[in-house]
Amino acid sequence: MRTALGRLVTGLAASTVEAWQELRIHKLRVLLSLVGVAVAVASITATVAAGQIAKQMFTESYETDGRPAHISIMAYDGRSGMPLSVERVRPAFQTVAERFDVTYASARISVYDIKATATSRSKRIELMGVDPAYAAIHRVVVPQGRWLAASDEERLSPALVVDETFLKKLGLQGTPLPTSVDLKGQGMSVTATIIGVTSLRGYGTPRAFMLADSLEHWQSGAPTDAAYEMWVPVDGADELAGEINMAMRAELPGLQVDAQRDDYMAWGGEDPIGPVKWVIIGIAGIILLLGALSLLNIALVTIQQRIREIGIRRSFGATTGRVFFSVMMESVVATVVAGVIGVLLAVAAVKNPLVEKYVLRGIDDVPPFPLSAAFLGLAVALAVGALAGILPAMIAARVRIIDAIRF
Repeated sequence: MRTALGRLVTGLAASTVEAWQELRIHKLRVLLSLVGVAVAVASITATVAAGQIAKQMFTESYETDGRPAHISIMAYDGRSGMPLSVERVRPAFQTVAERFDVTYASARISVYDIKATATSRSKRIELMGVDPAYAAIHRVVVPQGRWLAASDEERLSPALVVDETFLKKLGLQGTPLPTSVDLKGQGMSVTATIIGVTSLRGYGTPRAFMLADSLEHWQSGAPTDAAYEMWVPVDGADELAGEINMAMRAELPGLQVDAQRDDYMAWGGEDPIGPVKWVIIGIAGIILLLGALSLLNIALVTIQQRIREIGIRRSFGATTGRVFFSVMMESVVATVVAGVIGVLLAVAAVKNPLVEKYVLRGIDDVPPFPLSAAFLGLAVALAVGALAGILPAMIAARVRIIDAIRF
């Protein structure tokens, strides 16, 4: 068995070296067709890689509204339709979260029309009271400073985490942290301390986050527009939402409670970049087909000119299988080389510093170049080479010794 395996490996290596030598001799004939193959492989590889990167971008964008599985809970008076006070609902929410062993649970209290003042500038902001788990639930990244912690509740100056728009509107860009800002409005008048800056984007109104307990302490009157949320495992999330709903209603008898899963995986939507990706792959497939046909045409012409050479090889004992395999390997080696070049071009295009700076800057966790895309490109190149080499190899395998004399 080892002897047979050794013969197979030796034959494969010899055929590969022989194919490479033939390509070096006929390099001008196959160069143009291989350019098409390399471009097509680069297009397919780059498209697949860009698709995975775009998927990461969309995933991060969706997860700012809540990671799968995200359960949102609303509690309000069924008769008046008014939301209930945080003092009444939050203890019930915390009790239910502990009962179901939910690690990531957070209240979300939105307060609008707060005036923030710093560096002689004043702007209206949206202030949100949250628990420390909010960052994990909504994929909040804090590249500067840190996120809120439970210990921040003890601070005499409440801790704030703000977005980039907040810094820009109040002229605080480049200011070392921590730094102070005055907050007034909606029953609040306090000097807060900015301890972190999030990478959240897309909000025209400056946004700031404060611990829900601190917001309740510093704001006179019960805050409104309160919601509660949990991040739970995806498996069984829909059933868990129903159980949480019943548990919350038991904790708040006679009141209306709605608990439901509302993350993007529960929407059942289609891939937003799917159509574009398949159009690009289709165009690349056409280019690949043209390159393969060109390579096939050149190989057929070359075989007609090499009949004397193949006949002489047959006279020295070359078997039909050996001739067939060696000729087919010429196309395979040629397209694999073109595939490697195409993959390298795709990597250079996707991981270009300019692309990472201007196109990928909206991604917090930029994925590495996917190996699956590179392997797909090489597999496509290998398949094209094998298909393009079968017909010339069959013609070469039928060459007889007498044909060497005729030609």
